[in-house]
Amino acid sequence: MFVARLCLPLLLLLAPACVPVPLPSSSGSTAPETFVEDARGAQLNAFRAENGMAPLSFSPVLQEVAAAHARDMAARGEMTHTGSDGSSIGDRIQRSGYRLRAGAENIAVTRGGLDAAMRIWIDSPPHRANMLMPRVREYGLAQSGNYWAMVVAGTR
Repeated sequence: MFVARLCLPLLLLLAPACVPVPLPSSSGSTAPETFVEDARGAQLNAFRAENGMAPLSFSPVLQEVAAAHARDMAARGEMTHTGSDGSSIGDRIQRSGYRLRAGAENIAVTRGGLDAAMRIWIDSPPHRANMLMPRVREYGLAQSGNYWAMVVAGTR
């Protein structure tokens, strides 16, 4: 049985806490790296609307931050908020040139695609809070294999 870890989301520089979560068995190989295109914000913004929050705009900069971290986790085979270079989400956003005011990162490992990643995050109070942060205005959402990273942020 494969095991994933569900990590409490990292709100900038706070340390995450992880718990094991079983993954369903799969007979096929993991999907190649993909980036969620048209649907990437639809579920996030529908969730925000259901909760009285304004929609977030897609950010190519935050997309690359999310994509790089998803690739990094997949390459290491480890779900973690810490980059292979020791970076935090705050570090990764700021070195992208984004003028960070507020931000957060949600990560997940699932073979169930975007629907499963969103369900994991919606059902987890800290992840849910990240997606409903009032001071964020933009997002990036990426997948690499079974690894997912969502970055939400707002500028100064």
